[in-house]
Amino acid sequence: MIKLDCENYLIYKTLKNYLENKKFSLASENEAYFTTIKINESTKNINLFIDDFKKEISTPVDINYLMSEILKSIVDIHIPISNYNYYPYQRLVENSKKRSLLSEIQNIILNNILLSKHGVNKDLLYKRIWKRDKSIQINKLDTHLTNLKNKLNEDLNLDVNFQSHEKKLRLLID
Repeated sequence: MIKLDCENYLIYKTLKNYLENKKFSLASENEAYFTTIKINESTKNINLFIDDFKKEISTPVDINYLMSEILKSIVDIHIPISNYNYYPYQRLVENSKKRSLLSEIQNIILNNILLSKHGVNKDLLYKRIWKRDKSIQINKLDTHLTNLKNKLNEDLNLDVNFQSHEKKLRLLID
């Protein structure tokens, strides 16, 4: 998830739409996130801040150039999982010897579980994955959890389990 912070409404909406079209999840007001993209503008420049990265871009700027700079700076952000690194913006889990490319749904699941320290609500997770479904079918989610568990085990020999208690889902790594 990405926290997008920009005071210029037009730039904010343009970037928000672009990121959502590229299947990046944006954090709402009180949600956890992996990285922050902050954009300030002055009369001659746009200042782009992404975690420790800072870039000053002269205006006017092509939106495609701005997005390419954003994508270049977030692509290597990673979160450690056991002896592996999880790259949420590449949908990748790897170490120096093995790698596993995740599907979009598997990536959404792993994103949300890792960001939720106290566990993610299964109904909320379902709604994030299948936004247009009118009725929640938890068995559909459970199937994808099993597929993710099997994929990480087959590709990486990484044993993960999911614990569910009172509709809160947590990740357990052996």
